[in-house]
Amino acid sequence: MSLPKQTATATAASNYAAVRKSIERARLSPWASAVGICIGEFTVAPLSLRSLADLELAGNAFICGDKPIEGDIAAYIWRHMPEFMPSADSSDFVKRIAKVKDVEGLIKDIYAHLASSIEETPAASSFGGTSKKNSMPAIPSIAALCDEYGAAYGIDPQEVADIDLRIVFQCCRAQRIRNGEKYAEPKRLRSVKSDFLKSHG
Repeated sequence: MSLPKQTATATAASNYAAVRKSIERARLSPWASAVGICIGEFTVAPLSLRSLADLELAGNAFICGDKPIEGDIAAYIWRHMPEFMPSADSSDFVKRIAKVKDVEGLIKDIYAHLASSIEETPAASSFGGTSKKNSMPAIPSIAALCDEYGAAYGIDPQEVADIDLRIVFQCCRAQRIRNGEKYAEPKRLRSVKSDFLKSHG
């Protein structure tokens, strides 16, 4: 094997190991004692099915896929602040957001907060075949996940809506694995593995 090829293979192997370690740490973090996540200077709670539903119903740009404006930033962060309550006055918090100089940094952190929670949904990988989908599901996905988790662990489905979404996803995946479903490696890991295999020849 030539020296450049050995170097490329070593780099790809190193990238694979780094991404794998990052994913393993990310999977473990929701189970830690301190699960606060930073968005700029604000320490926020993890995404939950309820906060996701609240933001979607409010038309928040981060959830609906629109271009976020200042109000979307403030609403997203406020919804995940420890002192959030639906009836709480958020005017002082909005003033704090207005003073933040690095708005682009907040936007980047919000997208990271969102992505880290939904990176590994409990949907199983498909191994061929066809499937039919109704144009309109009988229930929203939040109901299905809350019911699945609640039934497995004896918890009121409404309480499940407030649990860290990463924990709900991992536990639903565990239930499904126990029932024989198979899962592919995470997309990020498959990508670096592909790079490694290509560099290895």
